[in-house]
Amino acid sequence: MQEAFVNINNIPTHIITWGKWIEESLNDTKELVICITGNPGLPGFYTEFGDALRKELGSSGQNLPVWVIGHAGHDDPPAASIREVPQLSGNQELFNLDGQITHKIEFIKKYVPRDVKIHLIGHSIGAWMILQLLQEQEIRQRVKKCYMLFPTIERMMESPNGWLFTKIAMPLYSVFGYVFFTFFNVLPVWLRILLIQIYFLIFSIPKQFTGTALKYTKASVAEKVVFLADDEMARVRGLQRELVQENLGLLTFYYGTTDGWVPVSYYEQLKQKFPQVDAKLDSKKIAHAFVLRHSKPMATIVSNMIQQNVQSN
Repeated sequence: MQEAFVNINNIPTHIITWGKWIEESLNDTKELVICITGNPGLPGFYTEFGDALRKELGSSGQNLPVWVIGHAGHDDPPAASIREVPQLSGNQELFNLDGQITHKIEFIKKYVPRDVKIHLIGHSIGAWMILQLLQEQEIRQRVKKCYMLFPTIERMMESPNGWLFTKIAMPLYSVFGYVFFTFFNVLPVWLRILLIQIYFLIFSIPKQFTGTALKYTKASVAEKVVFLADDEMARVRGLQRELVQENLGLLTFYYGTTDGWVPVSYYEQLKQKFPQVDAKLDSKKIAHAFVLRHSKPMATIVSNMIQQNVQSN
C-alpha cells in the first residue's frame, strides 16, 4: 500500500493505492480499479476494503492496481505540508457536488492513460458521481465497467436517513456543530482518541479507524463533509433515467437490505423501470457503511464482479 497527498484541482488530495502508485508507468497495465468514496470521503476508511480487493483479484490472477481517491477537502494533509486545503468560505464551488465531479475528472485525465480501461467503484454518493462522469465522453471511453455500491442516485431526502439528516442533524449542526468540533479539537489528543474509542466500542467499529476518525473530527473537515451532504439532499432528487438507460451496459448495482439511505423499494423500482438492469440485492445484511465492518465480504463480492468483466475481454 502506498499513500500520499497530491494536488488535484488545486486541492491536496489523499490517494491510497495497491499494486502501482499513480505516478508509476502503466505501460504494462491494461485495466485498473478506481474507487470513489462515499461521504465522508476519507480514504483511510477504505484501507481494509482496498487491501482485501487487491488480494482477491491477485489470487485469481488479475493483478489490477487498486486506487482509492478521497473527496476534495475531506482530508487535510500533514501539518508539515507546504500545501493547505482552501477554506470552505468563498470556495464553495470546489467542495460541492460539481466541484467533486470536476476533481475526479481531473484526476482521471491526469493519471490514467487513454489506453487503460477503468473499473470504477462508486460507494453511496460516489455512485451518483460516476453517473455524472459518464456524461464526459473522454471519461466514458476509458470505462470498462461501473460498480455502484449502495448507490444514493435518487431521492436522498425522501429516504429515512435523509429525513433524519435534514430535519434533525442539519438543524442541530447549524446551531452547535462548528462550536462542538472546535471545542473537541481543543481537547488533548489522548482524550479525543479515548472519546472516539468509546464511541467505536458502543457501535462495534474497529479501533483501526481511530486515526481516520480523528482527522474527520477537525472542524475544517467536518464542515466540508456536512456541506457536501447538504448539497446531496438538494441535488440528488429524481432518478436520472436517460443517463441510466444510455449507460445500462456499463452499470452494475448492488443494493442493501438494511440501508437507511437506499431503501429496498428503490432497488425494486429500478428493476421495474429497467428490466434488463444488472442489479443485485444483498443477502448478507451488509451495512451501507460497509467499510467499517464488512470490508472483506464486500471485497469478495466486488472482486467476483470485476473478474467477470476482465474475463470478458
